Amino acid sequence: MKKLKDTIIILTGILALTAIAPLSASATPTTEIEVNKQFSQQVEVKSAGDYIAWLKGQDGSKEILDQFTMLSESDQEKFVEYINDPIINKTLMDVMASSNGEEVSLYGGDIVARQSQSIALGDISIRAADYEVSQKATSTILGIDVVEISERVEYRVQGTPGNQKVASITNGGGSIDRYWVPLGKMEVKDDKGYVNASETLAVQRSVFTTHFVHPKLGATIGTNTFIVYGNVKGVLDHWDFS
Repeated sequence: MKKLKDTIIILTGILALTAIAPLSASATPTTEIEVNKQFSQQVEVKSAGDYIAWLKGQDGSKEILDQFTMLSESDQEKFVEYINDPIINKTLMDVMASSNGEEVSLYGGDIVARQSQSIALGDISIRAADYEVSQKATSTILGIDVVEISERVEYRVQGTPGNQKVASITNGGGSIDRYWVPLGKMEVKDDKGYVNASETLAVQRSVFTTHFVHPKLGATIGTNTFIVYGNVKGVLDHWDFS
């Protein structure tokens, strides 16, 4: 699927990764990593017309295309300036990491980050239940969702009430749901999910890497980790995005 200032300092480099410290050897996630989705484009757009033309060539772009064309001419120009700015593109990810579950607004409200979560219940029997929990992070520019990523873990819980344990991880990983940045490229790599040592949490961790290559300003590379923890009650116990 093909898709997806006001400062004078150009930030480049790589953000340090946050690693999980397992409680015991049995809780250690494997080192197996797979790339499960990638958005690659890196095309320069110089005007609102260029951006509209680019969007028309992207799958699933009808919603953002409609939203963008509804902006005023001046806001369209501002939007294009934002998505061509390496600082802004780094900020789109960093602001999600700093939101801590609360909505965060920057640049006079032009950029907003928010978090949301969901829980799904699967098959249930007398002694077992399948759960899915996920957390989503979104960054918007001028009210338009430009970057949206999510992390989920699916797992099985066994045992009777009061004596339940997470038995296994059945699925999970990171997802790039929206990425409408022509000069950007994003990929996500998943660690294999695991159960913690006390068998009370299902854990899934993914690494999201963003490459932004500006024709005049060079490359900015940002790396962020997204981790979710599901508990024996089928609830998102906590999450970490850094």
